[in-house]
Amino acid sequence: MAGAGAASKRVFATTAYEADEEGVLRAVLPSRCVFASGPESCSLGVDHYRRRKTGPRFPVAVVRCSAHPNNRYTLYPPGHVPYGREAVTPSSPSGVLLLDRATEEPVWEATVFAAAVDAAEGEGWPSDSPWQDSRRRRTQGRRLDFCGWLLGVHPGLDERSRERIATRLGVAVMRLREAARHWGADWTTRGAAIVSVLLAISLGASLLDRLLAAGAVAELWAEPRRWEAAGGSWVIGRSGGPERAALGRPRSRGPPPTNSPAPAEPHPP
Repeated sequence: MAGAGAASKRVFATTAYEADEEGVLRAVLPSRCVFASGPESCSLGVDHYRRRKTGPRFPVAVVRCSAHPNNRYTLYPPGHVPYGREAVTPSSPSGVLLLDRATEEPVWEATVFAAAVDAAEGEGWPSDSPWQDSRRRRTQGRRLDFCGWLLGVHPGLDERSRERIATRLGVAVMRLREAARHWGADWTTRGAAIVSVLLAISLGASLLDRLLAAGAVAELWAEPRRWEAAGGSWVIGRSGGPERAALGRPRSRGPPPTNSPAPAEPHPP
């Protein structure tokens, strides 16, 4: 198996969420089911909204189809993944990539990558913390492993999978190989390896699509499908999506430590 665990759900579908007249976030309902093929027509409806204590922290839609009644599945908001406690990108419910207004960097500290950002700066999470705070040492270790698989730098990945992940991310495979060679047992080094790849990923509307496609290669989840309302179709493994937008400055962070396995590449203008 190429990843930390094979996806147990065969459908991973995402869609934008928008506020209704009462300010409640509701899924933008696709007009076609993910199981529809060719000219087949079907009617998708909401079975129920499932509450989430983690992840998006608002109820997410579970949908059913009139033509495929035995196949209910969840519509995840942009940036969130099955069983995920934290988002993989700092995306708004509508799919806008949120950036720090001062640095023009994604607010990675608001995602699962916070574990790597902190580790790269030599900040280890405490062994115990209040129940409302998920920043615990064991959690940081698990998330470092998860991020390593997702970005193709975990040494457990085979080279073919690493190459495919590099292609999905749009990053040179040599960078992933170099980061994997510096993985080691030290969490600071692991965090730096992950951050070096984050800094090499070009920003743009397709960032979320690229990360989700990489996660599918690593077998962290099923092949992602994103509903594109403008085109009235499901997008599978290609670029596209809403443009990014600025957000207020989050907790400040410096560059990766000097023992980072590879220097950060400048982002394209």
